[in-house]
Amino acid sequence: MISLALASFAMFSTAQEFVSEVVVPTKPNSVVTNTFGANWFVGVNGGVNLYQGVVTNGESIFEHLSPALDVYVGKWHTPGFGWRVAYRGLNIQTFKEANHVAFMNFHFDAMFNLCNLIGGYKADRVWNVIPYVGVGWAGRKAMDNETWDHESFTGTLSANYGILQSFRVAKRWAINLELAGSLLRNGFSGKFGEQGHDNMWTATVGLTFNFGKDVVWENTPDVEALQALYGGMIDGLQAQLDDALAANKAKQNQIKVVEEANKALQAEIVVLKEVKPISVSESIFFDFGSSKIVSKKELMNIKAYAEAAKAAGVAVKVVGFADVAGASEYNVKLSQARAEAVAKVLRENGAEVKTVVGYGESEEYKERFLNRRAVITVAE
Repeated sequence: MISLALASFAMFSTAQEFVSEVVVPTKPNSVVTNTFGANWFVGVNGGVNLYQGVVTNGESIFEHLSPALDVYVGKWHTPGFGWRVAYRGLNIQTFKEANHVAFMNFHFDAMFNLCNLIGGYKADRVWNVIPYVGVGWAGRKAMDNETWDHESFTGTLSANYGILQSFRVAKRWAINLELAGSLLRNGFSGKFGEQGHDNMWTATVGLTFNFGKDVVWENTPDVEALQALYGGMIDGLQAQLDDALAANKAKQNQIKVVEEANKALQAEIVVLKEVKPISVSESIFFDFGSSKIVSKKELMNIKAYAEAAKAAGVAVKVVGFADVAGASEYNVKLSQARAEAVAKVLRENGAEVKTVVGYGESEEYKERFLNRRAVITVAE
């Protein structure tokens, strides 16, 4: 019995080391949502505007080219959806007879990363295709007017659209190539055309800087794959235990005198009770933001620990933890709830629970989901 007990403790120790070394399987199209302070970006682009309003005297539309400047700031709420507030402007050439005039377009855009939406999120993806649509307000200074008062300025609502191609060059830096269009009211240029609206086309290239606490997302752990992985490990341990029990049974069959074997067994039990219990810990894992034990295998582990503690006549201690996401006060309450949930199952199965405490945030493991746990140990 002593040999079997020591073998069981050795197998539990091996299992604990396996948990810390295993590569955690994740879902490619699912990520853990970041906080509000994460995944912000700011950028600046330069290029050309091409105004397509009224064409007179047969000139080419390329005679309406003028320099363009884009400045924007925004945030990605998920790998596939974000928004930005932008300024586009500098000046425009509205028609051939007019001089370049000051132009500005302030707009809000909804952005969609097609690569992440279709192909799944990858933190090291180099090329991203990001179409967007938005609304804004555009204004220009009147031709041949040096002032900036309200009488020299005209404006209109604008509808904006385009496609942004982003090329990642570092964790926080990307080079951008953007092709954009804006729909403006008819006559914004100073002359009315036949289309019912004026068009502005813009081509720019520039840089984007990503800032905030986090600029990447963590993929959600694949719970089913984890259960299959650890299920296989447990089956292997069970097979080892079955082999050990079979070998022990074979030896027991060799005992000729039942009375002498019984006396020897009783003596071994007395010695085993006098040995100081070996401290063995068991970790029970929880889903993100939850204190509910949903895995049948986790319930089986708790019940097995309760039976072992009850048989050894020792009390146990339960300590709860949470990962670093969320406020500290919330994490303390969540870790306490996790510890209480495990302690409840232990008590229901006859174990004496001496201490139940929640320690809040834990960064013991690099993978956040491994820190969402409650640990059972032998109480001192």
